[in-house]
This record gives sequence, C-alpha cells and structure tokens, in this order.
Amino acid sequence: MRILDAAAVDALIEDRMVLEAMRELFSLSPNQTGLARVDLTHPTGWLRSLPAFIASLDLFGFKVLHRTEGVGMRYTIYVHRLSTGELIGIVDALQITNLRTGAVSAVATDYLAREDVEVAAIVGTGPIGRGQLRALELVRPADEIRVFARTPVNRAEFVTEMSGFVAGHLVAASSLEEAIEDATLVTLATKARAPVLLAKHLQPGMHVNSVGPASRDRVEIDPSLFSSFDRIVCDSADLVLAEAGDAHQAAMTHGLDSTRAEELSALVARSAEGRRNEDEITLFKSVGTGAQDLIVASHLLERAAVADIGTVVDDVNSVKPEVGALPTGGIGSAR
Repeated sequence: MRILDAAAVDALIEDRMVLEAMRELFSLSPNQTGLARVDLTHPTGWLRSLPAFIASLDLFGFKVLHRTEGVGMRYTIYVHRLSTGELIGIVDALQITNLRTGAVSAVATDYLAREDVEVAAIVGTGPIGRGQLRALELVRPADEIRVFARTPVNRAEFVTEMSGFVAGHLVAASSLEEAIEDATLVTLATKARAPVLLAKHLQPGMHVNSVGPASRDRVEIDPSLFSSFDRIVCDSADLVLAEAGDAHQAAMTHGLDSTRAEELSALVARSAEGRRNEDEITLFKSVGTGAQDLIVASHLLERAAVADIGTVVDDVNSVKPEVGALPTGGIGSAR
C-alpha cells in the first residue's frame, strides 16, 4: 500500500493527465460506475465522504473531506481494488480536487463551447478558479481572459500568479459586467450565497461553467434563469439537482424540468450531440463525484510505483474471513 502526501502528488500530477483521466471516466458506460454521498455535521465542523466504484478499472474507494473550525479543510482519497477489497493507496486530495474540477469543466467546454473563443471570463480567484483556468487553456485558449473577484488584491494576485499558464492576455476586470461583456466562455467558481449570473448577462453563443455551488446554501446562477439555457449538462444530474443550491431551487420553485439536465457522459460517449449552433446558450453544472477523484488518484499511484515515489507500507487492513454467503444485494450483519 502506497501513501502519497501533498509533495508527492505535486511531483506527479500534470494538467493534461488529469484532463485525459476525466475523458476516460466520462466515456464509460453508466453501469460501470457507482456514486454516493455521506454528510456528517459534528461539534467542530463537518465531514463529507464521496464513495464510488469504477468496475471496468477494478477500483472502488472514497474521498473524505472535512472542515475543522479555525483550522481549515483536509482532503484524502482511499483507493481499493474492487476485485479483492485490498487498499492500494492513500492520497492527499487537495490538488487533485482543484485540477479534476477544472478538467471536468474542460471536457464539457470542449463539447459545448464555440470553437472560436476570443474572450473568456473567470469569476472567482481561489484554488478552484486556478484549476479552471489551467484546464480550460488546454481546450479553449482565449485571446483574452478577464478575471473578476470582489477583492481587488485577489484579482491582481491571480493575474500575476496565473499569467504563465495561458498564451492569451490575462487581465483583472474591475466589475463583473466588465469581465463578462462579450465573453463567449464564462466560468463561475465562487462561494456565493446570492446569484452572480443574472438574465442581463446572458448572450447568444455563450457557454457557462458553474462549479461553485455544491451545497443547498450556495447560489451562483439566478435560479429563475435555468430555463433560459438551451442546454443544461451536468457531471451528475441527480447530484446537481439535489445539492447545488441554484439548480435545486430552479427545479423546486422555478419550474425547471429535471429531465432537461443532461449527463456529460452522454456527450462524451457520443450518445448526445454537443453544441448545435453558434447562438446556442449552454450551461455546465458540476458538484464533483468520488469517481472523479478515484480515477486521478489511481493514475497517480501507478506513476508513483514507476517513479518509486511515496511511502510504501504493509497492508493496513486485517481481513475478517467470510463464512457463508451474505444476503444478495445487502450489507448483511456487518458492524
């Protein structure tokens, strides 16, 4: 069993590798993957577990992210072999989370955005916004990328730190309207609790990525605006409609037909078409899944084994031998 800390992950991870891992994942048949969510609030914060399996890759596991008040967030991925149950790796997941979130948007953007992106906008300058910029540059490099955040110093620091990742001109916008004007690719990566994108911001031919809201109290897009999009594509339609505050409100109180939420996997597997015309207004919504983390972590463990990076220890799990068959489809009497 191999342990990869943050330094090991940084030494192994590459933007294009993460992008190709997301293409691989979303090309799989839906019956090859399984997803779930477990949330727990505790006296000093909260914990979320994202279990998943990818049958065709012989993988299952989970990511655990948890927040401790006054300290911050921690992210860890546990990777197991599906066929044996063996724990094969424990991987720090902070940078994986940032880059795979961007890579998923990039996959969607490759299918939904116009080919000729001259002006792009990124709203939100945190680690997720940085990951979005790095991944989008691989599929839709723009001549000009405008960046907006509420705090001027954050905008300036983002431009200084991230200019080396793009071929185009990265500029700080003084307002949201300045950032979005004439942009055909808009990415929202905020922690907003009130709508950022309004009806007045939509333009023919625009593609929007919204990756910030992963809980009911987060809202990036005016919930009444969802019906104005020609296409709505999700990394997981069920999870987006259940968890993303703006999408949930759109379905519950603003008449959004939930069947309009398409699966990204359908586009990648070519069972659904991408952009249909130059004027179409499209939306990609993402809340992230354990399968996205799992596939990237597994590839990093493979690279680590070749490069002999990380800490190798004996199997940390003892095995309770199975006696008799468990009830079909059930958990049985496990405690």
